[in-house]
Amino acid sequence: MKGKRTRKRSRKRSRRIQMSAAAYPSAAERERIVERRDKLFREMVEILVVPQADDRKMNGLIRRYGPQEVHLVLSAFQKRISGSELIGNEAAVYRRYRQAFARFGGNRPFLSAEEQSGLSFEYAKLNMGRTLKSIITRKPGGRERELNDLLLASAPFWEDITPLTVPPRPPDFDAPTPGEYGYPARQLLEWGWDWGDAEERARTNARNVHKWRPAVEDLVQIALDEGLLNGWPGKPASWAPYHALNILGHLRAHDVAGQLFPLFEQENDWLSDRLAVMWGLMGSAAESPLWEYLENSQHGPDQRSVVMLGLKNIAEADPQRRPDIVGRLGRLLRRASADDAEANAYLVHVLNRLEATEFAEIIVGAFKQGKVDERIITLEDVGILDWDDPELYERFYGQQ
Repeated sequence: MKGKRTRKRSRKRSRRIQMSAAAYPSAAERERIVERRDKLFREMVEILVVPQADDRKMNGLIRRYGPQEVHLVLSAFQKRISGSELIGNEAAVYRRYRQAFARFGGNRPFLSAEEQSGLSFEYAKLNMGRTLKSIITRKPGGRERELNDLLLASAPFWEDITPLTVPPRPPDFDAPTPGEYGYPARQLLEWGWDWGDAEERARTNARNVHKWRPAVEDLVQIALDEGLLNGWPGKPASWAPYHALNILGHLRAHDVAGQLFPLFEQENDWLSDRLAVMWGLMGSAAESPLWEYLENSQHGPDQRSVVMLGLKNIAEADPQRRPDIVGRLGRLLRRASADDAEANAYLVHVLNRLEATEFAEIIVGAFKQGKVDERIITLEDVGILDWDDPELYERFYGQQ
């Protein structure tokens, strides 16, 4: 009986997919909609980048384009801004590309992280050059359009009006064979790339501690499985490491917090930034291996920065731990060497995010002593400093 119900649900789901695919606008109509949304986006940016957005101008956009279109483009803009975290951004950007490719890749070639990063830089230069050099908006040239398509850069503007084109795995695609997992961990191999409800799904599953706690080691292995991490994005199983980290976090499996550091070493890293989220969910019991890793300067600054972010997340989730965590981070900065300027810049960023005003003097001192890489963060970026205070201004700028 259960099998019949499952088959009926599957048939209904298939009919819905076919009907929705038939309801999508034509290619020409999609192009017109995307051009209009791109124009709306440019107008919206002009309004939002000023210190105080003009409500009248925003209301004018709503009247001209409609509330639904303004909401869609505004959401895409906000996701882009909120997703641009100083720490772990490269992994997050590659994950977004990987997800867009899983949904709409079609016959496009799949790019490695290095390829995606290099082409994104080229695309950004072309896009910004065209936008900034001309008062009159010019249409993108051939290479810019080619890169936009290859990188799926505009997917947030057309994903709702475009049928899925899941890319078939090429015969020559090479990846290690993934491991085999028992129940319940093997369920994650079917969850796939659509993580709209991934957090809630992981949270709900993790409530069944008796079911999932015995699977913790399997979850760790899934998160580190080279065959899954490097698997074909169009296959649901390749996304299982993402879901494994979510469940480990919601299970508060702090005893394995330090076992996930190898994610930092992935050549095509699309996941390591999520470690900070997982550690934040695990709570203060996960701190010990994080401090040990952070205080070892043999580890790279990018990797240690994600650990700092994890400690920040723990501090924000547990106010009782905040004083100790902030204090320890501040003391690390005070003792830091100018030879570790990149990591120090990330320390300043995290202390600023934690609103650690008690370490304002140490932060200013670190900049004055040349300990901070100002290509990453400048003193003016540190919002906890009150530059309206003439004494602070004089102390820093008057005694150079």
